[in-house]
Amino acid sequence: MSFDVDVRLIRIIGTIALVFIYYREYTDQDIAVIVGCSLVLFLYIVLLWVRETWWNGIKYAAISLMIIAAALVLHIMYSVSDPVLLWPLVWILATVYGKYSRLSIALASITIAVILFISYPFSFKTLFILVGVFVGILIYMIRQDAYRMNQLRLQELNKAHKELQEAHAELQEAAVHSMRYAALEERTRLSREIHDGLGHQLTSLIVQLQALEIMLPDDPKKASETISQLLQIARQAMAEVRTAVREWSNDEMGLGLVALKGLVSQIQGRSSIKFDFVQDSEMTEWPIEISIVLYRVLQESLTNILRHSNATSVTVRIKENDDQIFLTIADNGNYTENAPLTPGFGLQGMMERCRLYGGNCTFSQEEPHGLRIEATLPMTPNPTDEMTS
Repeated sequence: MSFDVDVRLIRIIGTIALVFIYYREYTDQDIAVIVGCSLVLFLYIVLLWVRETWWNGIKYAAISLMIIAAALVLHIMYSVSDPVLLWPLVWILATVYGKYSRLSIALASITIAVILFISYPFSFKTLFILVGVFVGILIYMIRQDAYRMNQLRLQELNKAHKELQEAHAELQEAAVHSMRYAALEERTRLSREIHDGLGHQLTSLIVQLQALEIMLPDDPKKASETISQLLQIARQAMAEVRTAVREWSNDEMGLGLVALKGLVSQIQGRSSIKFDFVQDSEMTEWPIEISIVLYRVLQESLTNILRHSNATSVTVRIKENDDQIFLTIADNGNYTENAPLTPGFGLQGMMERCRLYGGNCTFSQEEPHGLRIEATLPMTPNPTDEMTS
């Protein structure tokens, strides 16, 4: 906006200066001189005010040469020895250097040569002034163009940054939805296990209690043995209830652990690989950012195993220790240290995710063969400067 205002102001000042020079220098001349100077003034106004979209190199050259030719005719035929009519052309040609660099220099050189010819005898002072005017305006216009380009780039960068922020927010939201889906699927699995396991045990308990009621008067000894069996069944049922409650409790704590288990269950349902999920410690509530990183690391790891490893078994281990979370994914696939691991986009993304939150992700061989991925993250998110900037 400021650039447009500067250009408009320059045009107004230039037009006022041209009209002033015209009235001061040429209104008292012969009619032919007045007509010639009026033509030159009109051509200058065209150069200054016609829309830029109309211009091209040929039109600039034609009008500039017409102004030069008019000045030469006035000098040769009517002895107009003042080259003041050509000075503004030097300035105007400098302003179009950005679009027509070679043409601008060529026409400016011709204009300066004609000015020196009209103002004979030759003067180095005049030459230096003309060249200085051209170069000075040229530098100013280059700086203006550079400033405008920088502003445009800044706007583009701001727009791209905003789009990246929106995309990041959408990805985070998609990750949360994915985790919720995995958690829901895990809860469904737990509900099914309770129905199949606990329901069966409670049914057996009810049947045996009914039998106990019948045998108690006739066979007290056998009834006593049956009571021990019933207690064992009841304890197993209680253990399953506690497991389910603990899993659902974890589900409410940031979707973390249960989402990881749900993801493993999803993958296992689509493949013939045997998966083991091992929890090596009690779990606390995880911040949503850390839960998302762990989920994405596990998701990418399992995807790579399905695609590239030819593994038959995978062990996923999770534990907390010293305010850190340790996630390990180990397979018995075909990877060995004899074949160097070249991290692709997926593995690099895993390392980058962990690094951005103050953790790390490493890769090593699982003995005797297979890949071992270990991700370590702090319990409290610790975004790097790249995340906060």
